[in-house]
Amino acid sequence: MKPCGPIRSGARSRFASERGSLLLTALLFSLGLAIILGSYFALGRTTLLLAQRTAYAGDATSLAEAGLEEALYCFNQMNAGTAPATAWTGWTISGANAMYTLPTFNRGPNAIGVVKVYVTGYDGSTATPSILAQAVITPFDGRAPVITTVRLTLAGTSVAAQVYGVVALEGLDLNGSSFADSFDSNPTNSVTGPWAAYTSGKAHALTTVVVLKYNLNIGGTPVQGDVLLGAGVNPPMASKVTGNITTNFTGTFPMPVYPTAATVSKSYNKGSSLPGTLPAGGDLPASDGRYYYFCSGATIAHVTIAAGRNVTIVGTNNTSMVDGLVVKNLSTCLIYIDGTVTVSSNNAINSANWAGALTVYTSTTGACAFADNSKFTGIFYAPFCTLQATGTGSKSLLVGSFVARTISTSGTKGYHFDEALLGAGSGSGRTWKPTGWLELQSAADCATVAGLTGNYLR
Repeated sequence: MKPCGPIRSGARSRFASERGSLLLTALLFSLGLAIILGSYFALGRTTLLLAQRTAYAGDATSLAEAGLEEALYCFNQMNAGTAPATAWTGWTISGANAMYTLPTFNRGPNAIGVVKVYVTGYDGSTATPSILAQAVITPFDGRAPVITTVRLTLAGTSVAAQVYGVVALEGLDLNGSSFADSFDSNPTNSVTGPWAAYTSGKAHALTTVVVLKYNLNIGGTPVQGDVLLGAGVNPPMASKVTGNITTNFTGTFPMPVYPTAATVSKSYNKGSSLPGTLPAGGDLPASDGRYYYFCSGATIAHVTIAAGRNVTIVGTNNTSMVDGLVVKNLSTCLIYIDGTVTVSSNNAINSANWAGALTVYTSTTGACAFADNSKFTGIFYAPFCTLQATGTGSKSLLVGSFVARTISTSGTKGYHFDEALLGAGSGSGRTWKPTGWLELQSAADCATVAGLTGNYLR
């Protein structure tokens, strides 16, 4: 066999070049594969972390609600007649505030959950206590904790001074086809609603009408419920009342003590005019979680209470109230004034929320009026005023609880007592019912929480 000759240098160079190209191609392919696999693993890790934090966020909400339940259990004990000192055993007390940290929760995998609860007005010293519950879940790998803070506001109702549908201290005239009945805006007793509007299809015969002096006149439509009459008030015919008629009834309806700037930790003086929206931007609540505004010689009209906020307005020097107050969902508004309340035809006060969201106290001795086709939804408490309600329109609605010195009503105007205003329990002199729930999320909310709780919550 003829031996092979030596490989020429050109061929050798060509083969080496081909081997280098293949090696470079393999390296580039390996690099591309590594990038793809790395991106895939990074995406998978990011997805896993996102799913984990989403799960932690839901878990934190559940833990925070467990904190709310812990505080509600104490309030329910007071509803049943337990003394506050006993009901809140184990809590740290500071003035009218109570603090409690629940035992640590182990959340998988190896995450730790801590729940702290802060209650303002725990002992019944305020009619509107609030519960702040904060859950902090810290992941095992040292990543940023997941924090959820929720606030539950409560309303207190004096059992001794029960809420009634209509109270006329010195005489009630239900002329024409005007009437009084009841309905339940929240039959499921949900903390967050929704609260239903009154319709004739939801009407019940569970209202209570109170007349302490002089006369009770019932026109063509019977009172749908019970009647309580003071000594000397002649009872109506039995056919005019669907429920019971009680005579020699006694009751007192005093004015509450109005808040002052000196009695709250934070407030704002607005002079003779109020902003269109409350709270105003940058305003902070007092230690009880409410925003306080003081005014003088003002007319409260066309004011909107922002969603999830609790506002108190105190007006002096003949501050009056007219149309246009709007209380958004999960908010409450307390108004203390010394002037009249007047709702003109086709206008409304708090028409989109339930009656427990608004309470109006006025010490006026003047005449308050709800005109034809007007709407008022709330608690109207004016034991020195004369109240006149007229109307035949289908839009006329007076929903809630009404107290005045004398009441005269004509046309087809109806007083629709909201049974949701009634609290449960007895024995403690006050009963508590949730009125609003809000999750606090923004940086401003966090700063507010820290300030309200003395940095107990963050």
